[in-house]
Amino acid sequence: MDPFEWTKSTVSQVQTAVDTNKQTDLAGLATMFANIAIIIGFGLALIGMAYSFVIFVTGGGDPKTVQRAKRSLTWSVIALLVSAGAWGIKYVFFTLLGIGDLS
Repeated sequence: MDPFEWTKSTVSQVQTAVDTNKQTDLAGLATMFANIAIIIGFGLALIGMAYSFVIFVTGGGDPKTVQRAKRSLTWSVIALLVSAGAWGIKYVFFTLLGIGDLS
């Protein structure tokens, strides 16, 4: 089993999100922009988490560094939750409007 299989499927979904929403109407553009914004949000949150772990590990136990790593991790988790919430809101909102396929 490839330990990075999830990254391949995630990266391949970016092109799917763009390809399935090449419509010129407002609904297609809204779906495309929402998908791209959510993917970017998830990516930035994961990068922030990795950054906070690097700060924590390389900090050498310094209380200020540990506090900075905790604060960075907290904001990264908040960003991840906001991105997940945005995906849920997008799904519910677009379903209520009957926009269609929300890949």
